[in-house]
Order: sequence, then C-alpha cells, then structure tokens
Amino acid sequence: MLKSLSYINVVLALVYFVTYLLNSYSWPIFAMLLVIVYNGLVIRNVEKEIRFTAVHYVLGAVCLLFAGFLTLWVVNIVRSSVAYNYFNDTWVYILITVPFALSIIVQYVLVLCRHRN
Repeated sequence: MLKSLSYINVVLALVYFVTYLLNSYSWPIFAMLLVIVYNGLVIRNVEKEIRFTAVHYVLGAVCLLFAGFLTLWVVNIVRSSVAYNYFNDTWVYILITVPFALSIIVQYVLVLCRHRN
C-alpha cells in the first residue's frame, strides 16, 4: 500500500507541477521536488525492506507541512469561489489538490505505522 501510494504521490506531484506551478515562486517548486525525492526514498526502502531513519521522518514532516499549505490554499480558494460564485476554473485545482494533500498525509501516517511494527 505504501509503495503504490508513493507512486500516486509522484504522479500527482508531477500533474500539480505541470498544471499550476510552472510560473510559481521557488519554494513551492522546491517543496514539489522534495515530495518527489521523499517518495523515491520511500519506494526504495519498501522494495529493499530497509528501515526508515530520522532523515525519512524529517523529510516526511516537511512534506506534511507542504500538505498543510496545500490544504490551506484549497480552503481559501473554495471560500473565495463561494463568495464570488466562481467555480468554473477552480474545480480542476480542487480535484487535483485535495487528493494530493490527502495522499501525502496518509503516506506519512503509514510510514509512522510501519515504524511501530
């Protein structure tokens, strides 16, 4: 489950990047790169059955922070779309961002649960 979720995160990160972050500031692009690198590390550790180290948890926490920002951005966009009755262009953003943020959060929880076993 963790491996497939990591592949989903990589795909969603690339879709999110291509769709919304091509002309963005540098820190969201850096966060996307970090999400891709972290998911690559998770895939490698799951395939080779290597235990997660403190580096994985720190990188995961930073990815979790980025998921929090994604959630905050979605909430702000939904609020402004409701206020101005303008959902035409925001549905695609919401449909990409919500699963992406949720998958980052679920993945971090699964990594923590794997650590306990």
